[in-house]
Amino acid sequence: MRYTNCLKQELYLQGLPIYEADIPYIHNILYTINLAQTSTDAFPHLNKEIPITVVDKELML
Repeated sequence: MRYTNCLKQELYLQGLPIYEADIPYIHNILYTINLAQTSTDAFPHLNKEIPITVVDKELML
């Protein structure tokens, strides 16, 4: 409930309309973003790693 009030206040401060039906979806999106961010917090230099690419010679022909 407290998070819902916070979301409504943030939407209001940005001048965006507040639709009660959208609050759970916005909460879910923000939760997913925060969850994805935790892996970048655990491995901050992960984006500097060079990925290994395996190429099948038959696909190149």
